[in-house]
Amino acid sequence: MSNKSKIFLKELFSKQTINKISRQLYNPDQSDLTKAASAAIGVFIGILPIWGLQTIAAIFAAIGLKLNKALVLIFVHISFPPMFPVIIYLSYQTGLLWVRVKTKTPDHFNAFSWNFITHHFEQYLYGSITLSILAGITTGILTFLFLKLIKQNRLKVSLEEAIS
Repeated sequence: MSNKSKIFLKELFSKQTINKISRQLYNPDQSDLTKAASAAIGVFIGILPIWGLQTIAAIFAAIGLKLNKALVLIFVHISFPPMFPVIIYLSYQTGLLWVRVKTKTPDHFNAFSWNFITHHFEQYLYGSITLSILAGITTGILTFLFLKLIKQNRLKVSLEEAIS
């Protein structure tokens, strides 16, 4: 892992970053549905094969759909450099659902070169769109359930404190 990747990961999981995410998730001015939709759209755009334009697309989507801009921008970063190979591999595998000519999966992860992907671009493109939809929906549902669970636990703790 390169030094830049280590620095990025350290920053990604820093206390400041986690506090920013928490403040946005617990923002009482927005509904849980809006927060979950923001996370879902962020992941959806983050996986779409529009490399280099994802942040711009996320900003326009957040403004146009009146979502939590910070959450959309946080979740669009699912496509940070160490995740590129994983997203490309999963997109390629998901694309097997859509193509007529099934290509043999390489024996090892490193065989997914740029040359390999360009020769099987249709499979990658269909797979990445499908993966972005599935990952976005999954993220939205999980975020919504997480927020409801947190509220339920807070209510339970508040009731227990009130009783005692």
